[in-house]
Amino acid sequence: MTAPALSRTPRQTMRRARGWIVLVAILVIGGGLAAAVQLSLASTSTDRMSASNPAQQGGQALARVLAQHGVDVRSAGSLDAARRAASGRDDTTVLLSDPNDILDASQLRSVLAIGSDVVVIDPGYEQLTAMAPGVAPAGEQASVSNSPRCSVAAAQNAGSVSGVRAAFRASGSAVGCFPVGGGAFALAQTRTDGATVSVVGPGMFDNEGIARAGNAALAIGLLGQHRTLVWYLPSEADASPAGAPTLAQLTPEWLTPAIVLLIAVTVAAAIWRGRRFGPLVVENLPVVVRAGETMEGRARLYRTASARTHALDSLRVGALGRIASLCGLPRNAHADQVAASAAALTGWPADRMRDVLLDGRPQTDSAALEYAARLADLESAVRAASRAP
Repeated sequence: MTAPALSRTPRQTMRRARGWIVLVAILVIGGGLAAAVQLSLASTSTDRMSASNPAQQGGQALARVLAQHGVDVRSAGSLDAARRAASGRDDTTVLLSDPNDILDASQLRSVLAIGSDVVVIDPGYEQLTAMAPGVAPAGEQASVSNSPRCSVAAAQNAGSVSGVRAAFRASGSAVGCFPVGGGAFALAQTRTDGATVSVVGPGMFDNEGIARAGNAALAIGLLGQHRTLVWYLPSEADASPAGAPTLAQLTPEWLTPAIVLLIAVTVAAAIWRGRRFGPLVVENLPVVVRAGETMEGRARLYRTASARTHALDSLRVGALGRIASLCGLPRNAHADQVAASAAALTGWPADRMRDVLLDGRPQTDSAALEYAARLADLESAVRAASRAP
């Protein structure tokens, strides 16, 4: 009987292509998310006191307040960029934040030539030595100071400060403002190489602390004195070469988001394609093939290829399973064990038993038929012996 040939319906076609559609959608959405993340990373920064960092330790809030007061805030990531950003020393203020101590002494002194006012945030000992003689670190101190007790105009306008986490001692020509106890101050100011250098600790001008007490007024007073503010955060470009670049320095910024996206897509594809298989389905064939015809066709293929031993082995596999059951052995018992048990049960010689079950290799068609007959006789003998009382 011939079955009608079936062609795929549009619904079946869409169902088979569903997986590819989902995969393409994942790739498109993932690419869009990666582009959005990259754009967001390019427009913001995670550096401490960066003018584009909206986090607690960033300086975005202060930069925007200064811009609203008419100050031209220009960010710089290297000493050369800071020099180019300046609009003239007498009309430029420099904000310097170098918590990693990238700049050496000569570079620090050259910063003083960029602007007439320099505000250094959280300086280390080397920075104070090079830029603010007479100012020394005093360690951690109280978090609030309610009186400036100095003649610095910006300090007088601020009145009080809060969030002080580090203080300084002033000696010689240096001036201290906002005492926090023990002869230490929240703000120190001195004059060096024609520039007024103001020193403050961390936590007062960042996004978290700028709104406390008079911190914002102090920051505007110190940083808003001139038309241009060079917001200078030293980077690796200022570091002296000390060997080959590291792998992190050689790796482009887009590589990490790309790797994360690739891993996400791979996991999604693995979950999608790795689901358990459903029930078997009947394939639509153009004709119905009877089992007997399939068996005869396979036999003809064996005969055409002269695969007599292969055909005989197929018969032996079935016979070994049945003989093992008759001998009280599991069907997956070893062939040698089945042969020994059958020989003991039937009394057949062991060499003859192995020749029929395992070792015989027919060279002609008639020899293959003879082996098949011996195999049937052996199975009959085992069955008869197993039934004997």
